[in-house]
Amino acid sequence: MSTQGIFLDVVGLSYRCGTTQGTITSDYAYRYEIGHAVTFSIGALVLGGSISKPLMTISDLLPENTPISDPRLTNRARLLYSLSPAQGFEEPIIINTKVQNVIAKYASQVDLDARSESNLDDVLSKICGELKLSPKSVSHTRNHLRREAAGFKVMRDIQIPVRDGNFVLGDVYLPIGHGKRYPVLLSCTIYGRRVICSSPNLEDEKDIAAFEKVEDDWHSTPAGVDIQVPDDRIWTGDWIRQRGFENIATFNTFRYVPHGYAMVKIDPRGVSQTPGTRGVPGQLAADFFDAVEWAAEQSWSDGSSALVGSSYGANVQWSVAQMRPKGLKCFVPFASDIDLYREAAYPGGIPNHRFLTDWNDRMKRASPKWNDQVDLLKLMNAKPFDDDLWRGLSTQPGEISLPCFLSASQLFIIHGRGAYEAFRAMASEHVHLQVVDRDYYPWASNESSAKILQFLDRHLRGVDYVKLERVGIQMRLGNREWYWRMEKNWPVPGTRYTKWYLRSDGSLSMSPESGPAKRFEYSTKTPPSGRKCGISFQSLLFEEDVEFAGHFTATLSVSSSMPDADVVVTLWVVDEQGNAIPFSAKGEAEPLAKGFLRASHRKTDPSKSLPERPWHTHTRDDYAPLETDEVVLIEVEILPAAGRIRKGWRLRLDITPTEAQPDIPGYNPLPMRVFYGEEHAEGTNAVHLGRDRIGYITCPVVPCKQGYSNVL
Repeated sequence: MSTQGIFLDVVGLSYRCGTTQGTITSDYAYRYEIGHAVTFSIGALVLGGSISKPLMTISDLLPENTPISDPRLTNRARLLYSLSPAQGFEEPIIINTKVQNVIAKYASQVDLDARSESNLDDVLSKICGELKLSPKSVSHTRNHLRREAAGFKVMRDIQIPVRDGNFVLGDVYLPIGHGKRYPVLLSCTIYGRRVICSSPNLEDEKDIAAFEKVEDDWHSTPAGVDIQVPDDRIWTGDWIRQRGFENIATFNTFRYVPHGYAMVKIDPRGVSQTPGTRGVPGQLAADFFDAVEWAAEQSWSDGSSALVGSSYGANVQWSVAQMRPKGLKCFVPFASDIDLYREAAYPGGIPNHRFLTDWNDRMKRASPKWNDQVDLLKLMNAKPFDDDLWRGLSTQPGEISLPCFLSASQLFIIHGRGAYEAFRAMASEHVHLQVVDRDYYPWASNESSAKILQFLDRHLRGVDYVKLERVGIQMRLGNREWYWRMEKNWPVPGTRYTKWYLRSDGSLSMSPESGPAKRFEYSTKTPPSGRKCGISFQSLLFEEDVEFAGHFTATLSVSSSMPDADVVVTLWVVDEQGNAIPFSAKGEAEPLAKGFLRASHRKTDPSKSLPERPWHTHTRDDYAPLETDEVVLIEVEILPAAGRIRKGWRLRLDITPTEAQPDIPGYNPLPMRVFYGEEHAEGTNAVHLGRDRIGYITCPVVPCKQGYSNVL
């Protein structure tokens, strides 16, 4: 007696199982006898088979657990994939009479058991030539098999309709199944949706093959290894050597789709192969909104969805979440900015020109076919102060009531402030905050993915099997060690804001300076390598372990011989020998915390400032250039960070005109900002202490906990 099963995404394949035989129907159905082997064929060409079961895929043409690296499996899958015009499974593979006749013509040349993966090259070229199809490459085949082994598949280059009659392109990843519906995770960036960014020219077979090879190489080579990229559309350098995230600013498919989520990755207009112009005001948000509503109506969707992504893929979520498209239940802006002036373009009033110039160039290289409506760099140069334009580009998170999973990046400056502001403004029990490493990209796809899945399960599936902490903190211990700290709120309950005063003897002390006035001078220019830049203050040896977690502030009395001065504050932890403890997760020299302020932007708004965080107005009306040697009081916002100082170590404060700090061996900050001293003649900055001159840093001391290093 036979029963019905499914051979997924293939129609017209012949099968035999015991005494039962037939052809796979248009709804992928076949009949099988339980416990019997089933074989599949195209005419007289036997493809193979295995023990029959309710749901079979192309991988079942060989016995269970055959690895995707086995050329015999690659050959069989490659033959079938090549019989479809689709790049993924947006269309089924159809074995009709014409296909059967062409296969019969060349069957004697098809050796599916060949140990060479290139063995089918010639015969596939002949078969596909007659069928007017493009043969799939070995890499293309392996990519499909790799996803299938993990339990999902992809539909490529789906045209998603938008309200003005145009479309955006998206890739849809679905769990392996038939007729099932899933909650949907959607992401949208301007970098492109393929591994590791951009996407191929769909009219160029060589370009398609090159992108498939990039993806195959990315998955099959270890971290630190360069891979060959098609051209300069894909970002180079560390981007192609990392293996933590599949593509820029979206979540890894292999972490989420096998857990029963559909995932849609969208290229907005002017990105990769989606036609249009980038940067049309309101257009990206409207198209993303339309894509969310489109997803809710698809046959594979259960009608509920979440927005997910990091960096740019996080920033674009806010306006869509505020509009509440049909089906949207929650969102995950992992490492996000909500105030584009303070958090991206002008942190501390200092232009982020180097970073944004490099970013703008990379973004354009990812999508060379299309143009931008706005010259971003020209606009930024024309808008050095906070005004209505910047406010219009920013987000009001307090107006959003959806459950939200936030993340902040430590030390990167960009993506290191907005999450805290949003957490305070949203003030809901369904808002969660995670404080993670500077290299935040892999966290959402690896380290934090289990927590994000718990959040998604609760709000998309109604499953509440775990009490997810409201605030999670990667407490850095130095020397590549850390532990995961769970808290109920932010700021951390029990936080003591402790002042460390700058002393005229170069020390940091719990007691303020009481001696005569003293002036600490340093050049506005970064000296040649090997010479000290700026001034330093150090504490005594700590007598016990102390943990910091939260906002820091530097309150300083400063002057300059120039009309302006950039003040860069870095907090370091040094050991008994005076060596800086590396606080990078990769073991590189990195401070505990850092912050910036352009002195002419020192005006604060008391109504928006908090005891632990000053809020600078950055308006043209409040712009206040310095008089020569005028001493002014400034409050430098040092972005939140977390770290432990061990017994016997010291806290060190450095005040410099730029991020350069030559006397910290191995410290190589990213070239992001354009500092005042770099654009003007050399002058002298000074920090003043004594008498009525105030100088101290405020540090957030939290109750010390014992945790297991490098464990969530």
